[in-house]
Amino acid sequence: MTGAPAAGDRLATLATWLASGGWSAAALLAALAVGLLAALLLPGAVLLLPLALVGNVAGVSLLALEPGPRTVLRSLGLTVLLLTPLLVVGGAGLLGPALLFAWLPGLRAGFALRSARSLPLALFVLTTLAVAVVLVVDQTGLPAGEPESRQALVQTLVKLNPGLPAAELDAALGVMLQLAGGLLAVVLLGAWTGGLSLGRSLQARLRRPGAFAQEFRALRFGRTYSLLVLGAIVVAFVQRLAGGGLAVELALVLAVPLLLQGLALVHAQTARRGWWRRVPWVVYVLLVLATPQLASLLVLLGLVDNWLDFRNRPLR
Repeated sequence: MTGAPAAGDRLATLATWLASGGWSAAALLAALAVGLLAALLLPGAVLLLPLALVGNVAGVSLLALEPGPRTVLRSLGLTVLLLTPLLVVGGAGLLGPALLFAWLPGLRAGFALRSARSLPLALFVLTTLAVAVVLVVDQTGLPAGEPESRQALVQTLVKLNPGLPAAELDAALGVMLQLAGGLLAVVLLGAWTGGLSLGRSLQARLRRPGAFAQEFRALRFGRTYSLLVLGAIVVAFVQRLAGGGLAVELALVLAVPLLLQGLALVHAQTARRGWWRRVPWVVYVLLVLATPQLASLLVLLGLVDNWLDFRNRPLR
């Protein structure tokens, strides 16, 4: 009795199909695209949108890492051919932009990682795209929503928890709307990074198991980038929400790579010092439960690591 294949084996099979390019890769990419469209259209499924975006970026980045540009373009062309019925019946207006936000980052970062073999460089590419999103939104703007909708949302939250102050909730929603471009860019950058990491992890599973874990544990962005982020934070602190909050939004986006470096350091120290191997997962759970506090701590940890180099300090 052989039983069902292990999850790792199934992932390796899917990665092999994607890496081979052609119709097999196109079928998988088309299935991922349909999932992305479903997350956009089905009621309640929008909560799965970041995961759907991660899956699409992972598929395209793995394709960019493996066969080469010509095979990649052929596979994407076949994917569009398979998606033609959806595009014809009216899905082009929604699916097209959604795929642009998945395929372009996956291709750019995947090709950068393939050519330079540098994970920091690939993440720099994604961060640059996220900064571009902030600048575009700052120029074009996002719908601010009707005041009645904001008031209804505040009233709903107060009903769920009568102890919440309505005036402070309304003010908080106002700040979130003012920083909407930056928050959108941070979410996109998180999904793009997750997709690239998944794609590279699958490729490493095929070629050299464990290679991505080593690359991630060694992730460092250097002192020059740290100084850039420090400058952005200082400008954001001085300007705060003046001028529409653009400085704050840019600081939020530019800080994400240092957050990733902080997470990488947690993984590296756990492996190096023989800590409980679930420590990184505890950190991820706490990051979800207390995002502002722990995210700030991880950014600070990544920032300091570029000067103190915790990974190479002697063990005591």
